[in-house]
Amino acid sequence: MSKKILVFGANGMLGSYLSNYFGKKGYEVVKTDRDNDDEKKIVGVDITNKKGLQDFVTEQNPDCVINCAAYTNVNQAESEPEVANTVNADAPKYMAEVSKDLNIPLIHISTNEVFGDGEYDEESKEFNPLNEYAKSKRRGEENIENVGGTYYIFRTSWLFGPNAKNFIKFVTETEATEEKPLTIVTDEKGCPTYVGYLTRRMEEAVESKIEPGIYHVCSSDMISRYEFALQILETQGIEKPVIPVEKKDLPPRPVISPSNQLINTKFPEHPTSYEMLVKYVEEMKQDRDNAGKKETVYGN
Repeated sequence: MSKKILVFGANGMLGSYLSNYFGKKGYEVVKTDRDNDDEKKIVGVDITNKKGLQDFVTEQNPDCVINCAAYTNVNQAESEPEVANTVNADAPKYMAEVSKDLNIPLIHISTNEVFGDGEYDEESKEFNPLNEYAKSKRRGEENIENVGGTYYIFRTSWLFGPNAKNFIKFVTETEATEEKPLTIVTDEKGCPTYVGYLTRRMEEAVESKIEPGIYHVCSSDMISRYEFALQILETQGIEKPVIPVEKKDLPPRPVISPSNQLINTKFPEHPTSYEMLVKYVEEMKQDRDNAGKKETVYGN
């Protein structure tokens, strides 16, 4: 009998990929997001409404709850931290409470930004969130840990994937010429991570193949935004002029983000960012080819 999985944030980049992946694998997937979407079979649930959320989870009675929902507008969080906290800290607490009551696991996505600059493994306690978004995400972790029960917290970094406005789209779709090249910073570093790789690691939690706890899932190498941009262009066979710059040479940003590396000590060695990009490009090409085949069949 297939497991029933309840996914919060199913319309986002990770939630969408994850829901499709588990659906294809034969799981029963209940997809939720902020608004109803009949076409995508997404149920609207207000995760900031404690009673509404917990009643919905109880009614669905899933085998596992996965929280991909988050307030991710890092710049805007500076001016409305209370909203970020409601979504990123309070809602995970509500999910943890009802999951504990139902004796089912909660899988929650967190971020490298709970730390400051440096290198951190899963046992690190040197938290230094540098912005309101990061502070709210750390409070979410704390709330889940304080509630207890069976939980998995997956911290990840510089997540990328299809169907989203992210760094890959910026690099590949922004017009660039010799007169006006892309300018990408060299002194902001992280560990780019493909949603497909993260999903496969999360599947191990769904199948109870790993013990509950905190996991770091990201590429094995820490690279700069500039280096990542070059990798993106190379793996997709795109030629564009890219100029390396430092943050001090660009207009100041309202939000400070860390340059750090999440160290993995619990999984076999993670792939590099380049290897993840290659896998991403391969999967996107396969999806386009499959879509083309369907159109051909329907046209006959």
